[in-house]
Amino acid sequence: MKLGVLSLAVLVACGGDDAVTDDGADVVVDAPTDGTDAGPDAEPVELEEIHFIGRFDEMQRFIWSATRIETRFQGTGIAIELTDSGNNWFEVFVDGDPTMVLRPMAGRHSYPLAEGLPAGEHTVAIARRTETFFGVSQFHGFSGATLVPSPKPQRFIEFIGDSITAGYGVLGDSATCNFSAETESAVHSWGQLTADALGAAHAAIAYSGIGMGVNLDGDTTSTMPIRYPRMFPDQPASVWTRSYVPDVIVINLGTNDFGYDGDPGQQYDTAYVDFIQEQLRPAAPDAIIILATSPMLSDGFPAGGMHRTKLRAHLETIKTTLADPNIHVVDIPQQEQDGLGCDYHPNELTAQRMSAALVAALRPLTGW
Repeated sequence: MKLGVLSLAVLVACGGDDAVTDDGADVVVDAPTDGTDAGPDAEPVELEEIHFIGRFDEMQRFIWSATRIETRFQGTGIAIELTDSGNNWFEVFVDGDPTMVLRPMAGRHSYPLAEGLPAGEHTVAIARRTETFFGVSQFHGFSGATLVPSPKPQRFIEFIGDSITAGYGVLGDSATCNFSAETESAVHSWGQLTADALGAAHAAIAYSGIGMGVNLDGDTTSTMPIRYPRMFPDQPASVWTRSYVPDVIVINLGTNDFGYDGDPGQQYDTAYVDFIQEQLRPAAPDAIIILATSPMLSDGFPAGGMHRTKLRAHLETIKTTLADPNIHVVDIPQQEQDGLGCDYHPNELTAQRMSAALVAALRPLTGW
């Protein structure tokens, strides 16, 4: 389906009888909503009117790639109210299908997400395609329909990465195209593809140019371990109050560590081990953690660099050092000429190949 682009401000009154926010309490039931027998040992199913997937603060502001808001509703249409910088792009899904791209105006406005649907229950989701430097977004509520509680996602994957995971240039038509908000989409990157294949929700904590021990520009004071705890990555005082515990954590960092000055050496291993031990494991003690290689590193460029082989060796050393049975190294295939997007980043074909390799590794580990 070809996506339409919605770029307008519909001046709908805020609030009112039809406006719905997330103020209602969660509901817990002991059986599926489809009427099937859950059995005496089934886990309770938690229902929510609105699913906030990713990082949100207490004002329902969000900034990270792929952050998603979902709901089920009764009616023939639904609208959303957002405040935005005016620079972000969002993808809209109705009943699971992509229907349009939303480009909010700057400021606070209401936008129709679906209209003229058959009467009955439907689902709608809106996912942020663009990354953090395009500015903060804020959700104020849905309107025009009655929200229907639905089960929370039962599987959750957290991706931690750089421009690759953010979907930088993934929609570009060549390696030499210019990066823009139009060509970036975390919704078309390997994180979303993997989550879809495994029936999971996911978050993408991704920031272009970032490294584990050193960023692409040589900076060591704003690497991923430093930015990761923040709600807003460029605001040192902001702290994210954890709202999810991932079942799987996928780390794809190292491209920029190698990109600055070749092999990053022991400081990369130390930063990686400390990040897992001090931040990831305490928050998710039972999670499967994947240490992924990079599709952008090769052994042939620069000549004799052997960057791909060296990164794999670093990851194996990190795994051995941690001695954790739930940590695994996964090889991600190197991108090929037909899989290049803007600035030599993965395009949609490479994202599909990356996801396929990861899904194949995760299925036996998770049972999903």
